[in-house]
Amino acid sequence: MNECTLLTPRQLAAETGWPEKRIRKLISTRSIRFLRNGANFLLPQNAIHEYIARNMVEPCQVEVPENE
Repeated sequence: MNECTLLTPRQLAAETGWPEKRIRKLISTRSIRFLRNGANFLLPQNAIHEYIARNMVEPCQVEVPENE
């Protein structure tokens, strides 16, 4: 079974360097994976990495025709 460490928003903020307020905003908008345990929220340790990967915008590869 895959072992997953669950962290509080404060712990995840300390580990990732993201502000706790931003992590809580992502929870409130359901933009990030979390587990609600009563009044407590727990997040997988890789939740921020998943969020970034899911929302990454790749550059457009537009081919420019060559002028003769």
